[in-house]
Amino acid sequence: MLFYSVADLLDQLTHDARSDRLAQRMQTLCRPQILVLDEMGYFSLDKRAAQFLFQLVSRRYQRGSIILTSNKSYNEWADIFPDHVLASAILDRLLHHATTVNIRANSYRLKDKLRPSASSENATKNKEK
Repeated sequence: MLFYSVADLLDQLTHDARSDRLAQRMQTLCRPQILVLDEMGYFSLDKRAAQFLFQLVSRRYQRGSIILTSNKSYNEWADIFPDHVLASAILDRLLHHATTVNIRANSYRLKDKLRPSASSENATKNKEK
């Protein structure tokens, strides 16, 4: 298993392309049975980054699993990619044998911040008196 945030992965692929090591990196990314890509959709992709992602998904298609986390629904992916056809092609490959898990819940990271604290509950009670 290999884990990357999408931003870190695309930065790495850009660096590797400049250093003429893109082919080696793609081979490395295709080796593990599972590739986890985290935080898809937190920023828009430029054309080159989208092409790198397409190359990776295409090379892994039907050869290895990709776990991808995103805060965007599939119909919002057109906003992430500069080319709607490319977004559709990536989704086509990702979803062909996919299981989608849609989690609609409050943020795990914010769970303690969203709960009223004991001091704020006491302040509310004191105001009511």
